[in-house]
Formats: sequence, C-alpha cells, structure tokens
Amino acid sequence: MVISTAELAVRLLVYLFVLIGVPLWFVLMFRLMDYAAHDTLVEQFSGQRNGRDTGQLNAYFEQAAVEATTCRICGAANGPDYTYCHNCQERLSATD
Repeated sequence: MVISTAELAVRLLVYLFVLIGVPLWFVLMFRLMDYAAHDTLVEQFSGQRNGRDTGQLNAYFEQAAVEATTCRICGAANGPDYTYCHNCQERLSATD
C-alpha cells in the first residue's frame, strides 16, 4: 500500500498538531486561568483574599526591624531579597 504525498502531509500535520498543539493549548489555558485568578475584579466580587493568616510573619518583620516588601495580592510581608511572595507565589516588583 503506497500513500500519496498529500496523505503523508496531512498525517504529518496531524502528528505535529497532537505533539505540539495540544500541550501548548493546555499551557495557554492554564496561564489564562492563573491570570484571571489574580484579576482585581474577581477579588472585588469575591469579597475575600487568600485564606492564609499572614499576621504572625508580618509581626516578625516589624519586630525585627527588617525591611520587608509587602505583596500587592495577599498583603504578606516578604524579606528584602525575596523575588516571589512566600504566601501566594506572586512575583514581587521592585517598587512594592
């Protein structure tokens, strides 16, 4: 059984779509859901923030007189050399 060039091209395109397209689609949808979860409109209507208690660690940074960076999403205090929030894993910007 001999397959034609067109059939071979279609098979290769389907193979590449399954190999690359499906995982890429999954990653894009996951990133979109992650982006939507941090949307201020979602936070405004949910009426609640991250459920973790950050008061004890915030008090530690205040008591130790260590310069802390506050996360804009969950309000947790983070050390001066932190790149990501220890509580919600949001990227901390240098201006926070």
